[in-house]
Amino acid sequence: MAERLAIDIAKNVAGKIAEIVVSEATLVLNFRDDFEWLQMKLTDISGYLQYADEQSTLNASAKRWLAEVRDIALDAEDIIDECAVEPLYTTPIQSCVCCFSQTNFRRIMGKRIKDLQDRMSSSIQKAQEINLVHHVLQSSQPSTSTSERERKGGAELRRGSKPDSRAVGVEHKVKEIERLLEEPEIGVVAVVGMGGLGKTFLLQHVYGGNKHEYDHSAWVSVSQTCSLRALQGDLAFQIDLKIEASISEVVVSDLIHDKLHGKKCLIVLDDVWKSSVQGDMIQRLGLPTARNKQCKIVVSTRDKDVAAKMRARIYEMQHLSEEDSWNLFCLFAFPDCEGNRPPKQLERLAHQIVEKCGTLPLAVKTVGASMASCSDWQSKLRQLMDVGRADNFTTQILKLSYDSIPSYLKSCFAYLSFFPEDTKIFYSIEKSDEGYIHQEYLIYLLIAEGFIPQEKDREQYDIGLNYLQQLQNLCLLEVQRFFACYTIHDLFLDLVTNISREIKCEFALPLKETSCRRKLSSLSTIRTISFSQNPEITSVPEHLFDRLRVLRVLDFSSTSISTLPKRVGKLKLLKVLNLSQTKIREVPYCVRRLKSLEYLDVSGCSNIQCVPDWIGELKYLSHLDVSACSEELEYMPKGVSKLLSLRTLRSRAFPLSVQDNEFLNVQDVGNLINLQEISFSLKDEAALRSIEDGVLERLVKMRFLRVVNNIPAREDDTEDSNLPAFPEKMNVMKDLRGLWLIRSPFQIGYVVW
Repeated sequence: MAERLAIDIAKNVAGKIAEIVVSEATLVLNFRDDFEWLQMKLTDISGYLQYADEQSTLNASAKRWLAEVRDIALDAEDIIDECAVEPLYTTPIQSCVCCFSQTNFRRIMGKRIKDLQDRMSSSIQKAQEINLVHHVLQSSQPSTSTSERERKGGAELRRGSKPDSRAVGVEHKVKEIERLLEEPEIGVVAVVGMGGLGKTFLLQHVYGGNKHEYDHSAWVSVSQTCSLRALQGDLAFQIDLKIEASISEVVVSDLIHDKLHGKKCLIVLDDVWKSSVQGDMIQRLGLPTARNKQCKIVVSTRDKDVAAKMRARIYEMQHLSEEDSWNLFCLFAFPDCEGNRPPKQLERLAHQIVEKCGTLPLAVKTVGASMASCSDWQSKLRQLMDVGRADNFTTQILKLSYDSIPSYLKSCFAYLSFFPEDTKIFYSIEKSDEGYIHQEYLIYLLIAEGFIPQEKDREQYDIGLNYLQQLQNLCLLEVQRFFACYTIHDLFLDLVTNISREIKCEFALPLKETSCRRKLSSLSTIRTISFSQNPEITSVPEHLFDRLRVLRVLDFSSTSISTLPKRVGKLKLLKVLNLSQTKIREVPYCVRRLKSLEYLDVSGCSNIQCVPDWIGELKYLSHLDVSACSEELEYMPKGVSKLLSLRTLRSRAFPLSVQDNEFLNVQDVGNLINLQEISFSLKDEAALRSIEDGVLERLVKMRFLRVVNNIPAREDDTEDSNLPAFPEKMNVMKDLRGLWLIRSPFQIGYVVW
C-alpha cells in the first residue's frame, strides 16, 4: 500500500526530464540522450508499477521492486536538479576555473548517470523475473493519462467547503454539555470516549457557541508529548498575558492564576492523555477552579482515569445511532444529490457500506467522502467485508480510505507525519503563536520535496492549495473554523507515520529524535532537516552539512542560533530556509550561494537591520519574509527588483518613492509581475500620483495589498484624503482577497475581502 507512492514519484520525474531535455543545462553538459533514455524507461514501466502496487500487499517481491524503483526515481530527480542548477554557479569572470569545474562536474554526473542506467536496466530485468511484464501484457494496461486526468479533475472535486455535519448527532450533545457548564458546583467537565467518536468536533461547537459569554476563553491542545511550559505559553497567548521565556513554570502558573482570578472564563483542554498528566495538571497550569466557580474547564480524553484525576464530571461520548450514521454518510457521499440522498441504484449498496462502517463518526464520514468520487461501489463493499471486525477495525477502515485517494495525494498526506501531534496548520495570513505552521509553509515544503508537479497553466503553489482542499474534502484534514486552521486526527497521524516508516521517509530530529526526513544513517539522501522549536540549540557543527548534497529544506525556526554554518552555502539544491524567531544578526552571507532557494524566512529576528542588496541574485526566490525584524529595517534594497519570481514580500510597510536610487521604488514594484503580497508606505505626492496613474496595473496576481500613506497632512486634509484611488486604477487585481488602505497620522483605513 505504502509503495504506491513510487507510481507518482516516477511520473513526476519523467515529467521533469521532459522539461530539462530542452534546457541549456542539459545541452551544455551533454546529458540529453541519457535523460531521454531514462524518461523512456520510466514511462515504459508505468504499467508494471500499477500492477505491482495492486499485488504489493500479497507479494513481497513486488513490494521490494516498487521500493527499488522509488529509490531510482528519487536519485534521478536529485541528478536532474543538480544539472539544472549547475549553470547558475558559472560566471564569465572565472572562465578557466569554471571550465575545470564543469569538466569535473560532467565526469561525476556521467558516472552517477551510468550507475542509474545500470540500476534501471536491472530493475526492468527483475520485473520480468517476477512476472510483472507477463501479467501487464495480459491485462489492459492503464492509460498514462489517468493520473493526469485525476489530478486535473481534482481541481473540481467537490469544490467549496466541506459539508457541515453539525446537525448529525451533535446538537443534543452540545446542549447536554452546556447544561453541565451551567451548574455552579461543576468546574470541570470531561468528555470521555475512544478515538474517532468526535470528541474534539463536539467541543469545537461547545467552545464556538459559548466563548463570547466569557471574559476569557482559550483552546489548548495537549497531546501525548506536551510540555507544561509549552501549554502555559499557549494558554497565556490566548488570554493576552505576556510572559518572558526565562521565567519558571511556577511563576507562569501564578501569573495565569492572577490573570483569571475572579473572571468568568472557558478553557478547553483537548486530547489529554495519561502520559501528559503529571500531578494536578489544572493547578500546575494556573487555572483557578478551586476558588473561582466562574472558571469552567472542558476536557476531552480517552481515559476515565485522566478525568478522575482532574475531579471532573464525566460525560461519556456515545457512538452514533444507526439513523445518524446513515445521515452522516449520505452527507459526505452524496453532496451534490438532492437532499443528500443516494440514487435508487446505489441505495442498497450504500446501506450495506454504512453497516460495515459501524457507528464511529470518523470511519463513517471518511468512507463517505471517499465514495463521493468512487465509480466501483461493489469493490469498496468487498474491501470493507474483508476488514471484518478485527481489533484494529478502525485503523483498517482508515487505511482503506487512504488507499482510495489519488496517488498524487498520498505522498502529500504521508508528509504530514513530519509534524508533531495536534499541529495546527493555519490558512489565514495572520501570524499565530509559536509552535503552529501556516499552510503556505507546508506547500513550499511539499514543493521542495518534489510532491507537487510543475504545470504550464498553473503555478505550483496553487496546485498545492488545491491538494490541501482535496484532502479536506476527503476528510483526511479536519477544519477548525474557529481557529482558521486544519488539523489531522491522531488516528490518521498514526497511520501516515507508519506509512512513512515503510517507505523510509521517517522524520527524526538529530538531537531529539523528532523531525528529519529519512534515516540519519544515510545523510546523502536526506531532503529535509528540522531543528524547529528547540530553543536550547545554539549552534550546529559545520561537518553536519558535508554530506547533505541533496538537502531541500533546512528549518532552524525558534532556536537560539546566532550564526549559520558557512557550509550551508554549499547546499546547491536547498529550496527552503527557515530562520524565523532566531538570534541571527543579519541575513547570512552564505545564503548568497543558494541559487535554488525559493523560500527565505527571517521573520522575528529582532537583530536584523537590513536586507542585503545581493538578495537579487537568488533568481528563484518566491517567498521573502522579513516581518517583525529590527525597527531599523526600514527600506528594501534595489536588488529586490531582480526577483521576478517573487510572490510574497512580507514586511512592515516600507517607504516607496519614485526616486531612482539604491532602494526599491514604485516602478520597481510595478515590475514584479508575480507579486501577490506586499506592504508599503508612500513618502511623497509623486509616489501617490504614480499609484493612482496605474503603475501597479501589471500586478494582476495580487492577493494581499497594504498601503500606508505617510505624506505629511495638510490643514484641510480629511480622514479619506490622499488615499490611493482604488479600485478605479487597480481593478485588474481579480484575485484580491485583502486590501488595507491606511492614512497616517489618522490611522484609518478599510479592508476589502
